[in-house]
Amino acid sequence: MTLRRRAMGALEEHVMDYLWAVDAPASAADVQHAVAPELAYTTMTTVLTRLVDKGRLERARVGRSFVYSPVRSEAEHRAATMTDTLGAAVDRTAVLSRFIDSLATDDVDVLRRILDEDH
Repeated sequence: MTLRRRAMGALEEHVMDYLWAVDAPASAADVQHAVAPELAYTTMTTVLTRLVDKGRLERARVGRSFVYSPVRSEAEHRAATMTDTLGAAVDRTAVLSRFIDSLATDDVDVLRRILDEDH
């Protein structure tokens, strides 16, 4: 049996989105101010620590505090999520077919171009 990491909650997603957008290490105070200023600072540090424990963020000491940055880019994270979902499917062909059917025409064109160029 393979242990799977629990999916990220909405607040964790917002934190990750912010850190991917700024594309630079950020302090807990920076993240709190940008993502959820209504939350207590300690709540934000708890969320950040959990993301570190889950392997999604890394932290580095700067002075007396820490700064946080994503371990993987957003593209790497989203691709891994898609791969995990596909890997859990009983009928991979059906899942891929439904996925392609759900794409906008522009996305199908991009996918065709990527497959033609890279594979």
